[in-house]
Amino acid sequence: MPIGGIEQWVGVRGADRSNPVILVVHGGPGETQWPVASKYAPWERMFTVVQWDQRGAGRTFGRNGAATPEVNLDRITRDGIEVVEHLCRTLGKEKVIVLGHSWGSIVAIRMVQRRPELFAAYVGTGQVASWKASVNMQFDRLLENARRDGDAETLRDLESIGRPDPSDATQYFAFTRGRLFAAMPAPDQDWLKGLRSMTPESLGVDPKEFQDLAAGMELSGRSVLPDQMATDLPATATDIRVPFFVIQGRDDITTPTAAAVEYFERVRAPQKALVLIDGAGHFAFMTHAGEFLAALEGKVRPVAVAKN
Repeated sequence: MPIGGIEQWVGVRGADRSNPVILVVHGGPGETQWPVASKYAPWERMFTVVQWDQRGAGRTFGRNGAATPEVNLDRITRDGIEVVEHLCRTLGKEKVIVLGHSWGSIVAIRMVQRRPELFAAYVGTGQVASWKASVNMQFDRLLENARRDGDAETLRDLESIGRPDPSDATQYFAFTRGRLFAAMPAPDQDWLKGLRSMTPESLGVDPKEFQDLAAGMELSGRSVLPDQMATDLPATATDIRVPFFVIQGRDDITTPTAAAVEYFERVRAPQKALVLIDGAGHFAFMTHAGEFLAALEGKVRPVAVAKN
């Protein structure tokens, strides 16, 4: 469909058009969700689930290629608002739920800030707070783990940094490469291994779609890194004028849960709820799907039903 001057891929699935609409704003950046569509099948009984391949990602990348213009936070935010306006018109809804995962939580927060009247609720998971908070908390965790494990080489490398510079992306990727994955909870590691083992054959898609998925992640990651590094939601996004929910893995190190909780506590919203899922990390909505869906059904769905 035409969004923001280019064709973008949007998928809509559900069991009953009377159900609330939930738009999933994927993370990554570029980590489109159609390869794991089966994980959303239980959601489709209670929600009309909308997947959107953002500008520069997945099937949208496949349609427009590496020359896709304006792959940045502002343009993707405006694209997302266009998607929501289209959904409201075609599905007969006054408002939709927006769910942002990781990078998608930055986009979704921006969408809600700009057009709160379009949204029944905001849901964040793998909730970003700020790049600076993530860098520092990850560094502290890796340093703590190295000391605990007697890992002299890692300890020497990290101590030589002293305190990371959040404005230095090269330094950040150097000290986290390989180490961050090792520090993730087992469910996150298993989930990522599963994603990396996917093939065009296992997904039942054309090899070009699979290549577009990887190429889109590379383009998106490179293009929006400045926007990620500039993010500081506790300073720029505490007045949220829609019901605000965070459903987070308690052990998330990718977008550290402590930072997400601190951000949640600073937000002013008409209604708020925080759900921490024990044993889960950054991909709680996939690895602990039953608990996550129960929170969506019990806390978020009634709010959306009341607003439509």
